[in-house]
Amino acid sequence: MIEPNQTALIVKVTRADAEMPTGRVTVFYAIIAEDAGSAVRLVKEAVKDDAEVELTEARLSQDTAQMIGLIPGYARAL
Repeated sequence: MIEPNQTALIVKVTRADAEMPTGRVTVFYAIIAEDAGSAVRLVKEAVKDDAEVELTEARLSQDTAQMIGLIPGYARAL
């Protein structure tokens, strides 16, 4: 359950992908976590070891997070 006034953090993940023209692929994940450090750590645990994971300044509102079924502590690809 999403607590009142919680927002979802957006984390950017970039990794090598030989099938892409640039040789890299970027995916954004939404996650509700206790803090930014926890958000990055949780996403790092969910992606390949060689991926670059960084927090963005973007956020999802509580309404949007609920609409897409975001669960605190679990990253969801956007």
